[in-house]
Amino acid sequence: MVEMFIKHVLGMNQDHPGLYGKTAAYYATVEQQGRLTLHLHMLLWILNSLSPQEIRDQIMDPNSDFQKRIVEVSGECAHMVPIT
Repeated sequence: MVEMFIKHVLGMNQDHPGLYGKTAAYYATVEQQGRLTLHLHMLLWILNSLSPQEIRDQIMDPNSDFQKRIVEVSGECAHMVPIT
């Protein structure tokens, strides 16, 4: 399943870019949770994406559309998590 994600969603070694843009590289590791279920952590390098400093600058700028959208998306995601 992970190989399919890398190939089709990230577009690695394909003629098309991935869902997030052209993936230059990735690093992934699989961990085991306490209930013996596996999960994946992945770090992506996307070509022509914002640098960490550019992201920080846009998040810190109160007039930035980027900052406003981050807040909107964060609020939308909070409603998706079931409270147990």
